[in-house]
Amino acid sequence: MHEQIGENPLITLAEAAKIAPGRPSTNCVWRWCRKGVLSRGGERVRLQHQRVGGMIFTTAAWLEEFGRALAEADTKYFELCEAASEAARAAEPPRRRRSNRSSNDGQRQRQLADVERELDAAGL
Repeated sequence: MHEQIGENPLITLAEAAKIAPGRPSTNCVWRWCRKGVLSRGGERVRLQHQRVGGMIFTTAAWLEEFGRALAEADTKYFELCEAASEAARAAEPPRRRRSNRSSNDGQRQRQLADVERELDAAGL
C-alpha cells in the first residue's frame, strides 16, 4: 500500500500512466514532472510530484489538476488570439464591394483594345 497525502494516495508514475487520458508512457509522465508541458501561450505546466528515496510519486488528484491547468493555460492563449484577431478586424477599413459589374467589363474591353492596337502596330 502506498503512502497518502491527505485523502489522496501516492501512486507510481507507471500507475499514473495507466490512468492518464491517452495512456502516455511512464517516461512521458516522468517528463511531465521534470520538464512540464509548454502550453500554447508559452506557459510551462508541470505535474506535481513527490520524490521518496529513488522513486517519484504523484496522485490521481495531481494528475487531474495538471490536465486542468494545461487546458486553462491553452484556453487563455486561444482567448487572447481571438481577441487580437477581432481587434485587427475592427481596425481594418471596411472593404468596398464592387457591385457595378459593367465598369469591370468596360475596363476589360479597353485593355483588350489596347492589346489589339499594340499587336497591329507590331504587324502581328
